[in-house]
Parts: sequence; structure tokens; C-alpha cells
Amino acid sequence: MGRNPVHSMNLLASVVEDGRTYKEVAADLGVSRSTVERRIKGLLRRLHQSQALGTVRADYLDSLPAIRQERETIMAAARAHDEDKLPPPCCVVLDAEEVAAGARRLRASCRSANRDIALIYTLLCTGLKTMELARLEVGDYLDEQGDARRRSMLRAGAAANGIERPLFFGSAKAVESIDNYLEERIRRRLGVGVPNRFRGLDPTSRLFLTEEGNPFRVMPRSATDPRLTSKYLQATLRLAFARAGWIGMTAQQVRRQVALAMERHGADRAQLQELLGLRSSRQVHRLTSLPPVALEEIARELV
Repeated sequence: MGRNPVHSMNLLASVVEDGRTYKEVAADLGVSRSTVERRIKGLLRRLHQSQALGTVRADYLDSLPAIRQERETIMAAARAHDEDKLPPPCCVVLDAEEVAAGARRLRASCRSANRDIALIYTLLCTGLKTMELARLEVGDYLDEQGDARRRSMLRAGAAANGIERPLFFGSAKAVESIDNYLEERIRRRLGVGVPNRFRGLDPTSRLFLTEEGNPFRVMPRSATDPRLTSKYLQATLRLAFARAGWIGMTAQQVRRQVALAMERHGADRAQLQELLGLRSSRQVHRLTSLPPVALEEIARELV
């Protein structure tokens, strides 16, 4: 697909208008199913970012049945807009300074700022997938004495691949943000347990809750796609990213930045595969491969 690029518009038409599955289109092109899905959903997010999809809700774009239900609006918008002239994917680099600035913007614009800031720092600290983040429990972060577990384990039942793996809360900023959120939970009596254990919180309650104090639901993507996801948490993160000033940012892009940061810190492919719960070294390569740079950019200001 890299050597013979296929426009995302053609992929979208195959799946939405022709009724073909991601897997069928991928088989014709000799690429993975996830590659086709990422290209299509990337185009849809860029159309939504440019406000070309009208009243189509952003959370609909994570569901193939919902996309097909809105096929007329989506295909009309896709054909009316030049794919190459749409807003580019978010290219904000989330270094420490930008994350801190984003947290300040969030705190000034959001009632759920403590939770959303903690969600972002936890993503950047761990590289978890969205459904894994939704399944974290208080006891995965706190020990019985109420101290943060700097080294923990992601339970097999919470991991996307069903395999237990190391989980590190090695960032002081991440720990501070989660602690601030847990203080709010204690004040609001959300998921409380026995006093003097786990800071008075129920260790089996989810670490992050909705505004109403409920767990973020994890469920299959659709009737034909058994892979698990948390659509409400995905929507919550998209809104948090936008309020932080990172329009177009996604949890997957954050995960890519985490992988690249780990690589810069000296992680090899085997370590990245273990830390991020990836099935193969090929997935590591795909996650850490940077997009191609335009020739003009390569040649600019070389000396």
C-alpha cells in the first residue's frame, strides 16, 4: 500500500457503498485488515474535523453499521472534498511542556478536568489501549496501604490480548494527576470501600469513571466484529484532546507517541512488544514507523 498508494476515498466506497468488509478489501490489496480500517476512519475523522459531515456524530465514525447508515451524507461529503486538501492528521508532539499547557487549558474549560487530565497522563505513561484503560481498577494503581504502585501488572482480564504484562506508573506527573482525581472521587463518594484500605476506595472499582460515577462500558465493536472497545471512553478522550487544544488527536496517535518515546529511551522491539501488548514485531514496526516526509521538507535548511 505504501508503494502503490490507494486513496482512502476508494477504500471508503468499497466498504460503505459496495458493502464489502474491511477484511475483503484488505485481502485484495495484500495488506492487513487494520490498515484498511485505519485509512478509512482517518479520512472520516478529517472530514468531521473540517465540519463536512454536518450532524453526523463523531462517535458514529467508530461503528461500521453507523457509517453505512449515514452513507449518503458521508459519501457526498467525501466526494465533495479533495482528500489531499483536508486538514492533516493532528501532528502535535506531546512533550512535557505541551502536555502541561494542554492540562491548563483543560482545567479552565471542563468540569471533569481532574479525571480527563489523569486519563491523558495515564495514556502517556503507559501506552494502554482505550479498552485496557477502561478496565483498569483502583487496585491496579493503589496497594492496600494506599500507595501508588510504581510497578504494577496489567491483569490478563484487562489486557486486549489476554496476556498479563508489566504496568508502570513511572511518571511523577501521572501519579499526581491520578491522585488528584482519586481525591475528587473520595469527596464525591464514588466507588468507596472500607476505610483505611486503598484510601477508602473499593479496589475492584474501575480507576476511571464516567461523570455519573459509572464504569466505562467495554463491548464488542459490532455484531460482526467481536473485538472489544469502549466507545464512550473514546468519545470522552476525543473531547478532552480538543479541549486541551489538540484538535484531531486520537488515543492511537498518543499510543504511537508513547512507543516512539520508549524507543528513544532505549527500549528494543522485544521490550516494546511486551510493554504495549503487541502480538508481533511487525506491529511494533508499524507503530513506531514515522509517516513519510515531503521532499521539500527533507531538503529545507540542511545547513
